[in-house]
Amino acid sequence: MKTFKDLGVSERIASALVDGGVTRPFPVQALTIPDALAGRDVCGKAQTGSGKTLAFGVPLVQRTAAGAAPRRPRALVLVPTRELAAQVHGVLEPLARSVGLRTEVAYGGTP
Repeated sequence: MKTFKDLGVSERIASALVDGGVTRPFPVQALTIPDALAGRDVCGKAQTGSGKTLAFGVPLVQRTAAGAAPRRPRALVLVPTRELAAQVHGVLEPLARSVGLRTEVAYGGTP
């Protein structure tokens, strides 16, 4: 089985994944991460709990880190519910922090 580094994930992000207890990519991640890192569009469909957030989130963070300018939003993730917004933020925030990026979550009904 491949590792995240085998898929082209940077050392810093791969280490952040390991720190979070994620050591091996799930099938949806192994299929999508290399293409997404190369800048290709991907569309993945998988069951709940199959790793979809990291499948798009790892490439998003890695590609954003390469061209990020301070205090300028460079990426946006849209999701349909507050709960999912909080969940996605919780997964991506440690990865973003590992490469010097900040994340914010915004949804209706909060300041």
